[in-house]
Amino acid sequence: MDRSTVSGIEIETVKKIARQMSNFDKVLEIVNQKDNFHSIGGVPLIPWKSTALSHGIPGICMLYGELNAHFPAEGWDELGHQYLSMLVDEIKEKGLQTPSMFSGAAGIGLAAVCLSQDFAYYNGFIARINEYLAEVVPLLLNEYKQRQLYMTDYDVIEGVSGIASYLLLFQEDKRMKDLLIQILKYLVRLTEDINVKGEKVPGWHIPSLHQFTDIEKKSYPYGNFNIGLAHGIPGPICILSSALMEGIKVNGQEHAVEKMVEFLLEFSQNDKDHLYWKGIISFEEYQYGLQPSTVNFSRDAWCYGRPGVCLALVKAGKALRNNQYINLGVQNLKYTISDIQGIFSPTICHGFSGIAQILLGVNQLTGQEHFKDELEKIKRKIVSFYDKNYIFGFHNYESLEGNKVVPLQYVGLLDGVIGVGLGILNMELGSKTEWTKALLI
Repeated sequence: MDRSTVSGIEIETVKKIARQMSNFDKVLEIVNQKDNFHSIGGVPLIPWKSTALSHGIPGICMLYGELNAHFPAEGWDELGHQYLSMLVDEIKEKGLQTPSMFSGAAGIGLAAVCLSQDFAYYNGFIARINEYLAEVVPLLLNEYKQRQLYMTDYDVIEGVSGIASYLLLFQEDKRMKDLLIQILKYLVRLTEDINVKGEKVPGWHIPSLHQFTDIEKKSYPYGNFNIGLAHGIPGPICILSSALMEGIKVNGQEHAVEKMVEFLLEFSQNDKDHLYWKGIISFEEYQYGLQPSTVNFSRDAWCYGRPGVCLALVKAGKALRNNQYINLGVQNLKYTISDIQGIFSPTICHGFSGIAQILLGVNQLTGQEHFKDELEKIKRKIVSFYDKNYIFGFHNYESLEGNKVVPLQYVGLLDGVIGVGLGILNMELGSKTEWTKALLI
């Protein structure tokens, strides 16, 4: 079977899954099955949240928007419109709860942009989303400046880094650009030193009380520094760098990127002349200048680990015209792909699809096909997860208590089949909509 035939099968598989997903009642039945409800470390795993890009309708809209961009004669826009109408009804009933990318307005807006056929449609809806952001985000930024930091203040998932990635699409809109600049100023300010226990530390320090779980609060009594793409400083690095590359600059922006990158390099570890990163640096490790002695996140994923950090290094290098950063990112990605650790799901957040999107993004940033063979291998790995007996084709696999890996029936962008489908389309055909903005790519 030749290469083009294999590609055709993969694209048809995505289309088949997308058609199955057109039955909303079936989607709800699948995601709300009892076996889908679990928790990790006391934190519940959410299989469905209707208005969330991570686990709900916006991701489905994205998939239909991308399919319509590639195959405009096949009716995907009609299916997307049906789902967007449902989303509007959900918003009318529940309101917008947050401005964030993965559970709020920015993600909803991005989904509408993906369906809009280059802003030919849904401009009124998008304008209302943007109006909400313009009203709410400045109030939040003001609040953030007056208290100690939470990861969700600045991160990609719930914080202003994710919102800024969406706002980069609206630079011609003065109000949106002004809001973006406010966020950039906030992220620059985040790199200023603060005083913790008599020690000067970077302002992205997260105090103990603001950790996600009780286990983390006990493990980090003096707080820590997160260095995963999903919740740590690689997110702000990517946003500040993307803005620089697009000619949007505030005072101190370049220095802020440099300071965060140097922190990543200082607190990396060396393995056979290659760098790797754990997800969190404790206050004590920073205080005593010690390199991390143990790796608390050993997976190589979009959310945590080498791929996300390397994406940030390449973006920073491109923005600052620093070839050393670019080369470090590319070479460490090459090493990572030769020995991927801790990945056992085809999905985006901590699965093979997320790694693939980073490789594609780095190829695009550098203008070189660094990972052609590696992408082919990863694509084959993703396709190997396909289950013809499961209506939505690809499960999400999670390691639960006791390290038991279980298949879950998720449909969202981060942990579900939507991310797998969009990822396959991007690997096969490139992306024609802006859905990868959700991943800072």
